[in-house]
Amino acid sequence: MRHDGRVTPRARVDRPYDLLVLGAGATGLGAARTARTAGRRVALVEAARPGGDCTHYGCVPSKTLLDVAHRVARARDGRRFGVGELGPVDFGAVMAHVRAVVAEVEQDESPDLLASEGIDLLHGWATFTEVRPDGLLALEVGGTPVTAHRVVLATGANAALPPVPGLAEAEPLTNRTVFDLVVQPEHLLVMGGGPIGIELAQAFRALGSRVTVVEGAERVLGKEEPEVSALMGAVLRRQGVDVRTGTTVTAVATTGPGTVLTLSDGSSVTGSHLLVAVGRRPATGGMGLELIGVELDRGGRVVTDAYLRTTATGVLAAGDCTSPLQLTHVGDAQGRLAASNAFARSVRLPSVIGGQSPWDDRVVPWVTFTDPEVGRVGMTEGEAHARWGSRARVSVVTMAETDRSRTSADTDGYIKLIVAPGRIAGPAVLDRVVGLTAVCPHAGELAGTAALAMRTGMLAARLAQTIAPYPTYSLALRIAASRLFGTVGGTTWRPARPDGEHPPQPDV
Repeated sequence: MRHDGRVTPRARVDRPYDLLVLGAGATGLGAARTARTAGRRVALVEAARPGGDCTHYGCVPSKTLLDVAHRVARARDGRRFGVGELGPVDFGAVMAHVRAVVAEVEQDESPDLLASEGIDLLHGWATFTEVRPDGLLALEVGGTPVTAHRVVLATGANAALPPVPGLAEAEPLTNRTVFDLVVQPEHLLVMGGGPIGIELAQAFRALGSRVTVVEGAERVLGKEEPEVSALMGAVLRRQGVDVRTGTTVTAVATTGPGTVLTLSDGSSVTGSHLLVAVGRRPATGGMGLELIGVELDRGGRVVTDAYLRTTATGVLAAGDCTSPLQLTHVGDAQGRLAASNAFARSVRLPSVIGGQSPWDDRVVPWVTFTDPEVGRVGMTEGEAHARWGSRARVSVVTMAETDRSRTSADTDGYIKLIVAPGRIAGPAVLDRVVGLTAVCPHAGELAGTAALAMRTGMLAARLAQTIAPYPTYSLALRIAASRLFGTVGGTTWRPARPDGEHPPQPDV
């Protein structure tokens, strides 16, 4: 095998593959491994390195950097606990550590490992050439003809650059280039107040950079509940991040000292580096999809049905190139489902007996890895109210009232548990979990617990009955569940409201 990842020597492109997967990120790897486990002849097509954005430019490097930044932030705050003052951060060493972790993780999807699993790896960009009369899909990969009975599109997405005058010429950082830095930015400008922008803004601020965030909406983390945005905005400002919401960048200019952003409110801000984090666009161009009849929507996203089938026979799509939920765990789950559906019978039966299964996104947890974390699954309070009105019930536990938060001095945040009647209305004891928002350390783990409760149709009363170790954040989840059935710590549940309720905010 070649170690540059170009092609596995066992690859035989002169005969059709059962499944050809375009893209070797988390989605493509999930699809390929699922099909190979089922005994299919499989090849992965990848123009870069296996692992995709998550391993090389997304989850792995960003969460490694964030972990270091959170440690530094706590060390800087240590004087109030009797810990000596922290010295300067060796930014070069920090980034070397990030790259070392990436190198370790990428071994889990190395060409050698894929070959040992029986998966061929073809290096290059794939383009469709025709649908042959016998139904085989014909493609070229780096100029080499390849055919397959089924294809899964798992090409992912790329960072979007908005059409702002001067932006492209400024050559801004994106999630693909920010981790190549070896010199710490003196003043990092961040365009975009979504999860990527806020995570990296907080990380670079903790490491010692000045940071300014510019967000066109009226609040950061706009996909979360309003109180999450208010709390995290206050936390960021307290930490020294200059957060400017409700304003957009109208022009970008490069000067000797760095980059100047002209804003829609008439002001301007100058920084040494510019990071663009305003969203991602599906990577669906240049593959000849129109030649075989694959439909794209206006944003370039592959159109699929509930079973992840495209408008072209034998072609399915999964992950960021088709899903509005651009999350690694969603891509992995969709990739596995697409591979299963590719060869399943077209009958609506459980996949375990040979039928296709629809994609179900009702129970998908996600996490923003800020400090504190934001974890969420299911409905927001407003969404629950819109469906059930005041029959939806809400229980809130603030971190300031939990012993775990007191012991670690992490009292920002709260847990909000949302429950509602089942299909048949009954007493409150039969209410089930329909949503959770947690803003606290390890909020993602709590979101995972709530996802399990929702997936299994667990009664909220079971969470209240479950013994949680003391003192942990999981105990706060149990307290929230207990308040649905009585008064605990002087507080009980309340009916859901259209706009939710703002828990106490941190002092700025």
